[in-house]
Amino acid sequence: MSVFADTLRFRLEEAGIPFCEEQIGLCERYFALVAEANTRFNLTRIAGEKEAAERHFADAAMLLKFCRIPRGARVIDVGAGAGFPGIPVKIFRPDIELTLLDSAGKKTDFIKKAAGALHIEAHAVCGRAEEAGRGAFREKFDAALSRAVAPLGILLELCAPLVRVGGVVAAWKGASYPEELERSRGALKTLGCDVSGVFPVGEGAIILINKQKAAPDLYPRRYARIKSSPL
Repeated sequence: MSVFADTLRFRLEEAGIPFCEEQIGLCERYFALVAEANTRFNLTRIAGEKEAAERHFADAAMLLKFCRIPRGARVIDVGAGAGFPGIPVKIFRPDIELTLLDSAGKKTDFIKKAAGALHIEAHAVCGRAEEAGRGAFREKFDAALSRAVAPLGILLELCAPLVRVGGVVAAWKGASYPEELERSRGALKTLGCDVSGVFPVGEGAIILINKQKAAPDLYPRRYARIKSSPL
């Protein structure tokens, strides 16, 4: 038994999310690799076992309580960092096809090595979301996941073009999520999206956004333009 495993097991049972002990162990081993790599370069500021089990893994798995992801769905984690929330979602839903996108090569290299060492099938790509959304990844995914990347309006311009019509963007947001939702109305309308649910998780919420129609070809713009003139 460990603090990490006990905490994660308790949170999953509390939420009614099915799991097996092998999955708990896989999460624990993945975090051990994150913690070891964190001594050499910055992957995450969350270092304690209890906090990591709650915020990196349990909070990620909460998506499976609130969102019906089709079997075999193509899922992309945008701004994946050390692999959160994508890797935990993959561990608890091994049937999904997971791509993890990040602009930092050190982070995608870590994900490749860590996932490979634990035989987690995932595709880590070093690249920028705004470029991926104008290229081969445009409208290729059933779901886009993202945590702690950008304000919601900016995040939508990065994520919505990656998702097929009828797909979902899932955003893990902090305590300021009500204000972010209010400021994202223009982006939602412009990008053909609609909020389908807001579910409290930890100090914030998971916001689910359905893509109802194709995004105009103009979007996503270059990041400097997105940041300086949010929709």
